[in-house]
Amino acid sequence: MFQRETHLNQFLMGYLDKVVADIPNDRIAERGAGGGHPPVWILGHLAIVGEMGQMLLGGALEHPEWFPIFGPGSSDEVQGADRFSKNELIQVIHTAYPKVCELAAATPPERLEQPHGFELLNDTAISTVGDLTTHGLTAHFAFHLAQLSAWRRADGKGPIM
Repeated sequence: MFQRETHLNQFLMGYLDKVVADIPNDRIAERGAGGGHPPVWILGHLAIVGEMGQMLLGGALEHPEWFPIFGPGSSDEVQGADRFSKNELIQVIHTAYPKVCELAAATPPERLEQPHGFELLNDTAISTVGDLTTHGLTAHFAFHLAQLSAWRRADGKGPIM
């Protein structure tokens, strides 16, 4: 189970590394053109959502203090953004998502069919633990990766080859 999602997530994480490579650490708190999220929030959000994915599957948040800063519903006005480095946030992402993939592959099918209990997504097509895991590894990750890509393109950086 979750082989396809794992494969897609690995692709997205490789692309993440390319997208953030030329975003300077000292500019990660800068808002994107048109009011887009700053990279510090996007990276922190991906990191904490990866840890939430672990928690959903029986693991734990390794950075619970980040939840109010980067969790769902948080403001992208990150207070004290200079305490976070691009490399630290990327490392947490690279640690969290492989763990989600491992946990997902080992989770019993009956657990994956249970409601996820995440109120924000009630009354949506994402209704089970399995649905939310798939969303976190693929569409959600890709959506925020696109925001990082838009930030760097608005900064005048060329396409990634």
